Amino acid sequence: MKHRSMLFGCLFILALAVVYLQPVFYQHASDTPFVSENPVKAPTTMNYETIKADGLANAIGEPVSDFEEDYGLPVRTYRTGYDFEVRVYNQFDDQQYIEINTDGESVQAIKVIGEGGSSLTPFTMGMTMAELTDLTMIYPNFSLKQNDRTVSFELMESDMNYRPLVAFDNGTFAVLFFDHITAKLQAISYLDQSTLLKLAPYPLTEGERPLFQTSQTISAEQAALDKGTLAFVIIEKMRGIQQLDTYSANLDAQKEASTLLQEVTESSADHLTSQRIHSYQKALSSEKTSNFNLTTEEWQELLQDQDITATATIFEAPVYDPTFSILSWFSDPATADRLSHDAAEKIGIAFSQENMVVLVQEQEETEASTTDDIQQ
Repeated sequence: MKHRSMLFGCLFILALAVVYLQPVFYQHASDTPFVSENPVKAPTTMNYETIKADGLANAIGEPVSDFEEDYGLPVRTYRTGYDFEVRVYNQFDDQQYIEINTDGESVQAIKVIGEGGSSLTPFTMGMTMAELTDLTMIYPNFSLKQNDRTVSFELMESDMNYRPLVAFDNGTFAVLFFDHITAKLQAISYLDQSTLLKLAPYPLTEGERPLFQTSQTISAEQAALDKGTLAFVIIEKMRGIQQLDTYSANLDAQKEASTLLQEVTESSADHLTSQRIHSYQKALSSEKTSNFNLTTEEWQELLQDQDITATATIFEAPVYDPTFSILSWFSDPATADRLSHDAAEKIGIAFSQENMVVLVQEQEETEASTTDDIQQ
């Protein structure tokens, strides 16, 4: 009995020690620093800091005529249906692609895919995130003044890793698009503050974004056609970087993409809950906090309802600048995989104002392609 009491006493004391000393042990464990493998440097301030403007960053805000003295006249102009158009300067160059956004007077944005040479200084295509962080810290928080109002936004972890934002000391910005597989820089978009806030590629945390104004001179039909053509060109450019086969574009896929787009935009109540419709409407407003995309379940129901097959689908709103949106997709692991199948496929692209649908389907050998016509 005596031994049993001693055993009980020892066990009781041991239990008390475990209970009361546990916080001490865990406190020491928490003092051990966690070393992340992520190369992104932690910012030293809540808001961002700038780096010296160089290369194409200095062309933002300058007259278009000055830009064209260096790059020549555009080989193609795409109407967007908004208060800017897209001018392309070397669409058929396999090594480099350059386009600008302009209101006809000044350069509002410059997008570069492929080689850029000294014009991209201090960046270089193919650089890694570690090399970028040798040049600048990657800041998650940005607070900007627009028309005496504050607009703030925050980069998520995926943004900081694949789509970081860099600010220059001349008031311009650059969004850097990294390949989600190789983690190397594959495209850059330089843009002024107004364009950045209108595109709102990162979640807003304060204020409202300014909106693009609808063009009064370009029809919605013409703008949709131009944006669809531009989107096809950019998707093919990005697939070319990955050494993937060219998509086939045919009328059947195009018609089915248009049908799906019409269903979502004109019969949304048949496919979306009231909460999802509210999210969609908010995404198109100045209160937008993120873009609206259909979920996998919503796509499955929509495709089944319309008796349409697909290997990949994308619905996104708003899409004002097709190139910027597509570059974002190819830097997003979830979306890039949909457009990176190594198989014979056809594609249909449809626009309705700021709404965009991409439909990818299996390509049958007997189907006719209009790919060459689209790229001209």
